[in-house]
Amino acid sequence: MKKIIYISLFLVLISLMLVNAYDIMENIRFSFSLCINNLFPSLIPFMILSNILINYDFVNELSNILGPLMEKVFKVNKNSSFAFVMSILSGTPSNSKYIKDLLDNDLIDIVDARKCLNFCHFTNPIFILGTIGYTFLKDKRLGLIILISHYLSSFIIGIFSSNKKVNINKKINIKNTNKNFINILKKSINSTIDTLLLILGIITTCIIITGLIDNILNINENKYLFGLIEITQGLKYLSLSNLSINLKAIIASFLISFGGLCIHAQVFTILDNKKIRYKPYLLSRIIHGILSSTITYAILLFFK
Repeated sequence: MKKIIYISLFLVLISLMLVNAYDIMENIRFSFSLCINNLFPSLIPFMILSNILINYDFVNELSNILGPLMEKVFKVNKNSSFAFVMSILSGTPSNSKYIKDLLDNDLIDIVDARKCLNFCHFTNPIFILGTIGYTFLKDKRLGLIILISHYLSSFIIGIFSSNKKVNINKKINIKNTNKNFINILKKSINSTIDTLLLILGIITTCIIITGLIDNILNINENKYLFGLIEITQGLKYLSLSNLSINLKAIIASFLISFGGLCIHAQVFTILDNKKIRYKPYLLSRIIHGILSSTITYAILLFFK
């Protein structure tokens, strides 16, 4: 029975793709343009650099500085500070790449990884201030408010999700790594390329899906809801809507903190076979979105 359902859905999908071939081609061009011109330039240097830094024991140096904060406030291993800092700088889905690298090098355990994934969900600050604040909303002030709300709500999730204390002082067995820079660089580039291709494939698939949904349902006024699937497309439609500027900022806060199912898929594809359940992550993203939009609303109300 399941096979018949799957085959039927596949045939329907093929039919829709043939009927809407031109629109799909345009969506594919848009996704490639989005990744090559906007996303990849901000991800590539951080992804390559993070792998190099891990191989040269930068994690240990950073954990000596921020370790007490990670242990006392978030109740995770001090080595998690690397994923925390790098995620703030480069955003998601890079956070999953840093967490995976720490796991692969035995610098954190799976419990730390699960907690980090829940609260180390940050959208690239340049994207929030530039693309959302300046380009979409035409107001740098709103970009800063959204940034503050986004980060603060993530910190709150980290604090309140750390109610169960783990053995944060456990010994970590670090794998022996080849310190030859050329080999490390080669490994870092290969790993980054694989990750970027995964991201490109998922974004393209999600944009095709939203395009097909739009053609079938003919959504006009509420196209920004596509942000629940792919946030960049949703934010673009939000900026073109007739909503008030403050309401746009509140909705934008929710969308970037929720991340969109496209981001969720990227995160768990990068983590591959790691034993991390999706449901707690999804719940954290919903709470993150609600907290972030609420804080944005409160700031706008206070400074009206």
